[in-house]
Amino acid sequence: MKKTLLLILLMIGATLIAEPQAQQVKVVSFNIHNNSNPRNDGTNNWNRRAKAVIKMIDKEEPDIIGTQEALLDQLSYIDRKFNRQYRRVGVSRDNGITRGEHTAIYYDKNKYRVLSHKTRWLSESPQRVSYSWDATEKHTVTIIHLQHIESGKDFYYFNTQIEETGKTARKESLKLLAEMIRTTVPKGTPVILGGDMSSNIDNGEFGILEEIGMEVARNIATRTDYRNSYNAFGEDGAGMNDHFFVRDLIINRFRTLNKNYGVPYISNHYPIEITFTL
Repeated sequence: MKKTLLLILLMIGATLIAEPQAQQVKVVSFNIHNNSNPRNDGTNNWNRRAKAVIKMIDKEEPDIIGTQEALLDQLSYIDRKFNRQYRRVGVSRDNGITRGEHTAIYYDKNKYRVLSHKTRWLSESPQRVSYSWDATEKHTVTIIHLQHIESGKDFYYFNTQIEETGKTARKESLKLLAEMIRTTVPKGTPVILGGDMSSNIDNGEFGILEEIGMEVARNIATRTDYRNSYNAFGEDGAGMNDHFFVRDLIINRFRTLNKNYGVPYISNHYPIEITFTL
């Protein structure tokens, strides 16, 4: 009897060791507001916001950060502050190297390894620097395939910014993103699409993402909020413009990070955050 009980306990122990434990992952999407015109930004210029951005990252401790509108000097500042923790992928939208805005992705190098990454343009020629349709400027999506080092579990993250003005460009960009997800991500592998979508979620054009099984993270999270993410530095025009769409993920929490991290506004957008079980 004792031998049987011992055998059962050993089998249970072996099963627990063999099965990867559930991992809690925190992802932040943040339109950092570019530093191209500090005079027009006045008291909201980057020099006044930079330390508060670092404080936000320090306090929230995300595993992954997707940025929009970030210029190289802003990214380099973050690189220097977090060189022991985060690594960055993604190229600029204007020349495919460093000039112009980036939809960069930071990941915690101590927790994750990169299986692949690439930047694509939201255009009819996505593999080269370009824009199409009625877009007023270039936009990109940075795609990263990450593996959690300890558990071996993997997922994809698509970080982007959608055209604000051109209606055809918005529609075609969303169709292109849906096709990229469909052809890139194997069935059953978790995937996240996040960024500044320049529109409230009730806009019917996002239906193309639902067709491939993507769900609105703030709608399915166990704990959530519906606060405006675009704050316009306190001026008129606030809206819920930043979103996460997910597939094959359990979202534990969605948050709009509208705290004061040392200045009233760390950007004209509040960062948004999801915590999920991998």
